[in-house]
Amino acid sequence: MVKDALEQWLSGLELALDQKILARICLALAEDFDNKANTSTAAELRKTYLELKRSLGDQGAHDPLEAILKR
Repeated sequence: MVKDALEQWLSGLELALDQKILARICLALAEDFDNKANTSTAAELRKTYLELKRSLGDQGAHDPLEAILKR
């Protein structure tokens, strides 16, 4: 569920190498979260996602995880 939302969001973006690395980390964390739903994984995913979003600037305006990961 989370991984699918991230993949859909990332598919429309042009990423630099460092952003691709962050995107792959996000996808791996999202897959792990989808399978196990650990809160520690959710925290790491959110942190990595926000770092990726900041690196994208205006390109990363959409937040596909907002509803899923709200506290």
